[in-house]
Amino acid sequence: MFGIFGDGDAQSRHVRERADEVRAFLEDNLTRDLDINDVARAASLSPFYLTRIFKARYGMPPYRYLIRLRIDRASELLRDSSLTVTQICHRSGFNSLSHFITTFRRHTGMSPSEYRRFVDWQQDAGRYGQNTEALLKQPRRRDF
Repeated sequence: MFGIFGDGDAQSRHVRERADEVRAFLEDNLTRDLDINDVARAASLSPFYLTRIFKARYGMPPYRYLIRLRIDRASELLRDSSLTVTQICHRSGFNSLSHFITTFRRHTGMSPSEYRRFVDWQQDAGRYGQNTEALLKQPRRRDF
């Protein structure tokens, strides 16, 4: 009987499909202000059942998955754009800058600004060959 509801390792095809639909919904709506009731309503499931099948399928509840998507999106924007941290906060689905910074730090171990500086440093490290790096560090010689 428990196999019908998706408990255990062997989820039914229907339950897997529903969890996949919820995952796709979260990915498509990651910038919207969502709560578990909105997601459950969109999936025509109860919040409890939705959380249970999603966690069984993906190993985490839907809200944690959504936060991870938002952090991944913010990381991408920090790496590849010149938007401010506040703009990135809103474009990745967070409503509060302080919540964004706290959550980002919890997931990555650094603030968004520190992350951006770290990524910039990594991209610049080794940019030139060994011979060119030595020339850059030496002062120019002037012949008078």
